[in-house]
Amino acid sequence: QLELRQGEGGEWSALLVGRPQSFVDIYDKSDPYTEAFWEDAAQFFSSLPKPSGESSLNILPGGRYACAKALCELQPTFLSGCSPGRVCHILQLAITKRNLLGYFNG
Repeated sequence: QLELRQGEGGEWSALLVGRPQSFVDIYDKSDPYTEAFWEDAAQFFSSLPKPSGESSLNILPGGRYACAKALCELQPTFLSGCSPGRVCHILQLAITKRNLLGYFNG
């Protein structure tokens, strides 16, 4: 059985009744990661190839989930053991709080 819940900003979630909720809130503004984690992330992101003449990364897709999937496929060590939801949260923080990533032409 599913329980539907309306979230903020037009978001919806479907929860399994009787199961513990273990979702990662990708919009959570808290940053539980260590400085060493973010240093590893910054080093990884800066090592990604850039298109010639451009300063922005252009090999990662623009959507958060698509980008998380692409990052998981690259298997960077700093994301070892992270779920796709956790990677989405990390991307959100990398964009909004840490300024490690941004949108190309956006």
